[in-house]
Amino acid sequence: MAQSDEPMIVSDSVESNFPDGLIFGAVARGPDPIEHLRVLLRVPGSETLTNGRLDIVPGTEVSGEYALQTRTGGGQYVPPGTPISYVYELRDSAGRIVRTPEREVIYEDSRFQWLQLSEGLITVYYYGGSLAEFVKKRAQIVLDAAVQTVENMAPILGIDPNLPIRVVTYNNYRDMSGALPFRSAAVRQDLVTQGMAWPNERVVLVLGDETTVTGITSHELTHILVAEASGRGYPRLPTWLNEGLAEFGNLDQGESYTQALLHGIYTRRVKPLWYLSDFGGEPEDIVIAYGHSRSVVRYLIARYGPEKIAELMRALRVTLDVDQALQQVYGFDQHGLDTEWRLQIGLEPLPEPDALEARQRSESEEPSTGTTPAPAPEPPAPPAVETQAAEAEPPRRVGAACSAASPDVQATIPLGMIALGLLLGPLLFRRRRRN
Repeated sequence: MAQSDEPMIVSDSVESNFPDGLIFGAVARGPDPIEHLRVLLRVPGSETLTNGRLDIVPGTEVSGEYALQTRTGGGQYVPPGTPISYVYELRDSAGRIVRTPEREVIYEDSRFQWLQLSEGLITVYYYGGSLAEFVKKRAQIVLDAAVQTVENMAPILGIDPNLPIRVVTYNNYRDMSGALPFRSAAVRQDLVTQGMAWPNERVVLVLGDETTVTGITSHELTHILVAEASGRGYPRLPTWLNEGLAEFGNLDQGESYTQALLHGIYTRRVKPLWYLSDFGGEPEDIVIAYGHSRSVVRYLIARYGPEKIAELMRALRVTLDVDQALQQVYGFDQHGLDTEWRLQIGLEPLPEPDALEARQRSESEEPSTGTTPAPAPEPPAPPAVETQAAEAEPPRRVGAACSAASPDVQATIPLGMIALGLLLGPLLFRRRRRN
């Protein structure tokens, strides 16, 4: 074969090595020795290019590979369904540099043969096997839910989305668990993730074998839209507001969260709102927190109107602080909102945060004997945020993992104890099946 007068990349390839990442390979040729061959990668939401050097032996014809690690060996977790842009580049001994045009690859879970349905900005990925027709119908349900959620929530959040969103559906939890980021054994034992959203990548994972798949899809899609609306304020968004809005956007509303919150009130486990910057504690506490958050968001919208939510999102982008944003839009901070909400449902308001902490310290050894639900004890310092980040990752890189166990509500709650008009919606979560 005749030697070209110019160096060139004659072939290249990208192969999914799921769950560990992608393998990029290239062959280059030129009249002078090629000394460097690399691939420049960009993952959505990243501000920098990844410089992946291919291991080559310099010469007039070279080949090499680069492994982008997405789960092991310290690599950044990347969910399946993520679009990754890449460019190959060579440099030869004469100083010439050649680049390929920029292209895009979708990082796929290579365990399955994926099919897709699309409408507008939404693409749903699914796999069939022996249940191909049934799974396709379910994928259509997911697609319809995603499209409806964008139509419902985009105006409330004050946005006009124009970037694609990909929804990857799994047929069972065994399949889906292999695609999730690392979670501690303790968490895995008690909680089952039914949906997870990555706002920067604009990717949602959904457990498709649930009867509540419409609710799961709409909840997770709302996380993507909330992140777009709050912009650079999203990492500072408290979990109560993020999850409360996601539940407000839920298209499949039931009564399980009502029961969870009632149980929390009756057992004095409803925390001050400003404690819910993250959800922690026992699985039951997490479910109560979801119910609490949804109730507060519903109160905000019912009392002050949906248009204020868009204002709140815009304020968060500027202030990067939820108390300042609330004060700017509504005239109160988290304590003020908590007070209004408690009065609305018939609970006694809590003291200001500093006064509450002082009172708790002074009464820490005295049991509560009154009939009025006492405020929850001050929680310990929050652990690594599973719903937003792995230990070594900044919060903006991973979305919300919506997982909890179903509440066992066995307490007898007196009728008329609380006004429930504002309370809650569907429980997206179930207790792990035991073999």
